[in-house]
Amino acid sequence: MESKKEAKAMRSDTARMLNVVQILSEVAILAGYALGMIPFVYLWSYTWVVPLVFVSLVLAIVASNGTTGKTIVNIAMAFLSFIPLVGYLFRVIGILVSILNIVALSKDRTRY
Repeated sequence: MESKKEAKAMRSDTARMLNVVQILSEVAILAGYALGMIPFVYLWSYTWVVPLVFVSLVLAIVASNGTTGKTIVNIAMAFLSFIPLVGYLFRVIGILVSILNIVALSKDRTRY
């Protein structure tokens, strides 16, 4: 039987791994938004941006790392980015939200 200390260490490792996976998904989302700044490229990059914002949301909820609200905003930005011309503004906002999430998750990694 595991001691409470070992069980807690396992949860810490799991949370750390979830944060790393979420950081990687945020980097890919950021890359998709950045590529989307090139005219018509968002029509290609959304194929991974939209699924990854939902993956990031699930990871934020499971890990309870405080990025859930910003991730929900990023989901809205992913869909609003389809609007012609105005979509560039939403992509910039999405880039900023992804950067904020990456910074928050990077700070959170040092706690474990």
